[in-house]
Order: sequence, then structure tokens, then C-alpha cells
Amino acid sequence: MEKGAVSVNWQDELRKLDDELASGRISADDYRVRRDQVLSSSNAGGQQAPGQRWQAQPPPAGPSTGSQATQYIAPVGGGEQPKPNPDATQVVTPRPPDADRTQAVPSAGMGQPNYGPPSPAHGFQQPGPPWQAGSDQAPPWLTQSNDSWARSGPEVFDESSPGKGKKVFAIIGVVLVIALIGGAVWWFGLRSGSGGGDPTTPAATSTTSTTTKPKTALELLPDAPGTADPNNGEATADKLVTAGFLTADDAVALTTAGVQKIAFKGSKQDAFTYHAEVFETDSAEKATKLATDLVDAAEKSGLVEGARGRLPAKSTVLQLIKKTQNGTYQVVYATGKQVVRVTTVQEPIADSDADLIKKFQDYGFAVSKKFPIA
Repeated sequence: MEKGAVSVNWQDELRKLDDELASGRISADDYRVRRDQVLSSSNAGGQQAPGQRWQAQPPPAGPSTGSQATQYIAPVGGGEQPKPNPDATQVVTPRPPDADRTQAVPSAGMGQPNYGPPSPAHGFQQPGPPWQAGSDQAPPWLTQSNDSWARSGPEVFDESSPGKGKKVFAIIGVVLVIALIGGAVWWFGLRSGSGGGDPTTPAATSTTSTTTKPKTALELLPDAPGTADPNNGEATADKLVTAGFLTADDAVALTTAGVQKIAFKGSKQDAFTYHAEVFETDSAEKATKLATDLVDAAEKSGLVEGARGRLPAKSTVLQLIKKTQNGTYQVVYATGKQVVRVTTVQEPIADSDADLIKKFQDYGFAVSKKFPIA
């Protein structure tokens, strides 16, 4: 028979004896004799150690909660029955096959074994440790001086804890120092390198400015087609009269206006002669008067007004055609303190002045682009 079956048989026999004694079916003497027989048979089966017998109880009806489930058994034996001490426990080494099960039994004292009534079905309920749920007492491992590892949440910053306040302020100080260093690096390094500037501080401007010198009238005058005339450049009225580009009446008008500088450019290409002059005065009024005087001088030489074509609207175009001899076209206008005059001559002229008009219009328009009317 297996050990578990033996244990159950003699336990059942003891329960039956207890019931019969309680109901009065057997006497006390018969009860003791039959009880000793049952216990002797259980000892013979190797269920308990000599000198101390224990009455095993079945495990709780519910499922085992793990390999370390505890089975409580009550001692049984002969002799007088002392009062059980529910607070004393005895842990016996578990037997195979479940090596992780532990049997905790309440001690019946070091005297004779107690053969009293059987224990409750689930054994004695031992009181739990004082730090279990419902108790205000903390576990012993949390009452040591180095219990800060078990704390969490707001109690970490509890001022009652030694050194907590100093640690918190130290951490805050380190964070502030790091933030200040990062801000300084950004302000003096990254910010200036990225081209961002303080919107309240005006950007530094260069104190050195390059002044572009305006071009002179001679530089602005475009070159005429063909071979340049040797008189090109800054010229005087007398020099141009001698070269045949000005008349005596023109020279009088220039002297009256007080002209001191004359920019001249001329050239010759086949039958066409080109020349342009820019007369400098000291006021716009004198320039307007000089333009009128030059038109009058041209009319004295036999020129008459002609069509403007692409030339400025406020300009005056003059022409003179001598068939089979020569033809002349001229434009005169004032712009600011300057007076511009452009002349094209064809000699000999053909039966038609169409080529002369085209050459004159092209060169006159190029000059007017450089000296627009103000």
C-alpha cells in the first residue's frame, strides 16, 4: 500500500474512534486500546518517527498556489493534552516528489505528544507578520538607515529625509549652470555665425563708400561710323570754326552763352560725314537760349525744319538739300545745362536723300539715347 493510502486509513480510524467515544458507543478504556493499535500500525508503516507522532490533515480543497504551498498538520499522540500554542510553528523538511512544499505545524511542546482531537481541515491559521496589509508597521528591511532605494514618488523630495533637500538644490544648480553655458555658446557662437542679429541694434555699415565718378560728355558720346576725325576730344569754338564744323554765327552764339567746354566727336565713311557736339553752359536757361540761337544760325545758312522721325519730340530738325551737290541734316535740343547737336552730311548726294535720312536718324538716335531730354 502506498504511503498516502496508509496515512489516510489510520487517520480515518482515529476519526471513527473519536466519533464513537463522543457518541458513547465505546468506553474510554476501549478507545485508548483501539487508538494505540491504530497508532502502532501507522508506526509500523513508517509514517512517523518514533517518540513523536503527527496526525496529517488533507490539503485545502482549492488548487495549489505554487510549488511552495504549505501544509499544516496537527500533532497527535498519547499522554495529557496541553493547550495548543497557535503562534508557535514548526517547519518540517518536505518529502519528494514535491521538493518545494513546506509543512508548517504548530508545536505541542517538548513533552509527551498530544493525541487530542484532530485539527481543522485546513490546519491552524497562523497570524501573518505585523507588516502585512492592514498594519501600520513597515517591513524590517525598510526601517534601515539606507532605505532610500525603496522610496518613490513625492516622498523622495520629503524634507524630513536626511540630505534630500541639499541633493535637490544641487541638481537644480547644475541644470541652471548648463543652461547658462548653452545660452552663452548660442549667443556668442552659433547666433553670430548664422547671420542673425539683434533687431534692436542697427547693423554696422561700412564707412568707406565707393563714389562712381560720372562720365563726361565726351565719354558718353558714341563713336560715329567710319574713320575718326583728328579733332575728336575737348575742343574750343575757334578750333571747330577753323575745321569747318561751326559757322561764324555759331561761334557768336556760343560766346554769348558763355560756353567754356565743347565735347566733339566726328568721323567720315565713304560719302558721309558725321559730327556731334555737346556744349556745356552753367544753367538750364542759358542752355535753352543757346539751342534757340543755334537754330537761328542754321536757318541763316539756308537750313529749314524737317521731320523728327525717331528723335526727341522737343528737338528741332533742320535740313538742306542741294541736288547733285550735297545734303545736310541736323538736330538741336537742350537737356539740363547742356545743348546737343548732331549733323550728318552726304557729298555728293544722289537723286534721293533716302540714304542720308537713314544715316542721320541712326546716328542721331544713338546720341539722344546717351543724352535724353531732362
